[in-house]
Amino acid sequence: MRDDLTNDQLEVGHPARPAAAAALLTSAAGAAAFTLFAYLTTQVRAVRAGSPWQGDPYDAVVTFTMFFVPLLGALGGARALLCRRDRPLPRYRIEQVLRTALVCTLLVAATLTTDWAAVATRADRASWDGGTPWLIASLLPLTGVTAGSLLLHRGAIRRLPEPVCGAEDKGRDWLDDLAPLATLLAGPHSRTGRALAALIGRGKVLGFVRLHFALLAAAAAVAAGLLVATGLASGEGWPGALLFTVETAVFAGGTFAFVMICNSVLRFAAAPPASGTRRAARIAITAGALALPVSLALRDTAWQLLGLGDQVDSIGQWAAVTLAFSFLTGALTFGVTATATRG
Repeated sequence: MRDDLTNDQLEVGHPARPAAAAALLTSAAGAAAFTLFAYLTTQVRAVRAGSPWQGDPYDAVVTFTMFFVPLLGALGGARALLCRRDRPLPRYRIEQVLRTALVCTLLVAATLTTDWAAVATRADRASWDGGTPWLIASLLPLTGVTAGSLLLHRGAIRRLPEPVCGAEDKGRDWLDDLAPLATLLAGPHSRTGRALAALIGRGKVLGFVRLHFALLAAAAAVAAGLLVATGLASGEGWPGALLFTVETAVFAGGTFAFVMICNSVLRFAAAPPASGTRRAARIAITAGALALPVSLALRDTAWQLLGLGDQVDSIGQWAAVTLAFSFLTGALTFGVTATATRG
């Protein structure tokens, strides 16, 4: 049960603080262990060769989570620096940091579930070797840490006091903490830190980011997609213009969808009020972007359902089906969301 406290500030010694610290530390340890595990099992060829989850749809999951987990963990860790042990702690800040760590842990849990599914279905059984049992065994401690982290998060969130109705902190987001974080990292007596905090604190800068968050997220996603596709091309050879474009689009779409979904859950930037049509369009674009990596993971299954064979054998046809699935998903989502909004 929650404590019968109604303030939006956790004083030093509040019972929720040690519970939150335990949840955050366990989540950070799990994220670090998972990142190392994901790198070794996907990038080291000798290890990957006997992995049950080396093929899609299992590999498509870890392809994204091995980037998102450390990125989200680093962002949450930086913001957690503002949670000082010897000072009162705003409720909104610790709740948002806990949510970030929880999303990070859920991504790890989703990947581990996928890996266990690959083991259960004996995926790529012909490739299993003497190292496969050790890979499977390595899932056990990761699974235990992840399960423990989820339990600790549940307890920490339940110990948080109820928010005050109409409290000033209700509309706070991550951008509100950029200025104090810049001051903390640069040092309270740093002229550069004070100047940076003053620049960030200007309403026009933060207002621009909040107003154009989706556009900025799309630009960052495209840049990330280009970096990943370029990295794959440099490591495995130039795949051709069409495959390079598809790889860029798939990773960019997955990244954009991840950022937008996380923003709605974690409140990176509080979005200004929008019309029903505009909101429906934003949700539809996010759904269409998410459909790109989903279609990558399930391409062979979709190919079979369409009666086109056992597996994809043409890059051009696969690209066409992937884009068509993305547009169809976006269009259906827009129609449903717009109808619900009018209703």
